[in-house]
Amino acid sequence: MSDVNVGIIFKSYEPMSAIQKYAAQTEASGFRGGFWIAEAYHWFRSYGLEARGCFTALAAATMATKEITIGLGITSPYVRHPTILASECAGIDELSGGRFVMGIGVGKVGIEYLEYDIDVMKPVPVHQEALDIMRKVFTGEAYDYEGKFYKSSMPGYDRAADGLRTEIPIYVGATGPYMQRLAGRSSDGMLLAGLTSPKFVEYAIDNMRKGAEKAGRDVPADFPVGGVILAACSKDGAKAKAATRSYTGTYVVNKLRNIKNDVILAGSGLPDSAWDPFRKAIEAGTADDVTHLVTDEMQRKFTVISGTPQECLEITQELVDAGLNTPLLEVVGATEADNLETVRLFGEEVLPHLKPASASLAEAS
Repeated sequence: MSDVNVGIIFKSYEPMSAIQKYAAQTEASGFRGGFWIAEAYHWFRSYGLEARGCFTALAAATMATKEITIGLGITSPYVRHPTILASECAGIDELSGGRFVMGIGVGKVGIEYLEYDIDVMKPVPVHQEALDIMRKVFTGEAYDYEGKFYKSSMPGYDRAADGLRTEIPIYVGATGPYMQRLAGRSSDGMLLAGLTSPKFVEYAIDNMRKGAEKAGRDVPADFPVGGVILAACSKDGAKAKAATRSYTGTYVVNKLRNIKNDVILAGSGLPDSAWDPFRKAIEAGTADDVTHLVTDEMQRKFTVISGTPQECLEITQELVDAGLNTPLLEVVGATEADNLETVRLFGEEVLPHLKPASASLAEAS
């Protein structure tokens, strides 16, 4: 079994019954990275999908598993006050027996309709304050906190006496360089967004290490660096590549319209002109119909993990060698059966052959 911590992640627009099946299969298939949920927002109704609450989805996954990590990757502190997030964390962590990993990030597609001025409530200080408050809640110690954006005070409570953890890992979803530096400075792990190429992984890790160094923090070699990677695995490679195509298009549009991070797109190695048809679709109001613009080359350049088991192994190994030690496979088959097949097939035919970055690179040299 590989030492790489590959996990499975689904968005919370999946039916609860399906989430439980996916979580159970993830555990049965030996995914050391665990089962994760990403919060879905009402924006996904544009694609015929209905969002469920992410913590409810996590509870469903927890009840279907016994040993693996249960992770949230991610929800936004713009959507819930940090004290509410901490309470939700406490519940899932207790239910899972201390298996929970929390993830926070901007979630720009989810907050763009809210009455926030993100240029005033800047992501880095907002997330730093959220980290500070959540950790204070977890300790159970009484505190008074007044930041620039959040104010909170709470009496003490002996969490340990109730068998509750006083420290819960918090990962930061980091798309831009300043959030990546925050991850290195203050988080327990960094999560990168979809369409994560090896070059972007290296770029993000460099920023993360700069943030840690400036804070005088010694980041261990196994510091979790995760990325949400679109995935579909099938003996029929063309079927798998077709399954990820529309989602790749959605991610490209999201990068151009919402996140506006050119480094992610440039990291693919494709020329900027490759995105002109997507820009035109956004201008024309047809951004929800760009699947036909996504080529196999685009998917391969973005290391979308789709194809046969051998192709999936090759692509995943590239990401691991670049430093992504916690790849989270966002499984996107056409049906529930296809999704279960991806998890099972990946577990049987890819995980056993994955190598840690150091071992793989040593063999290559």
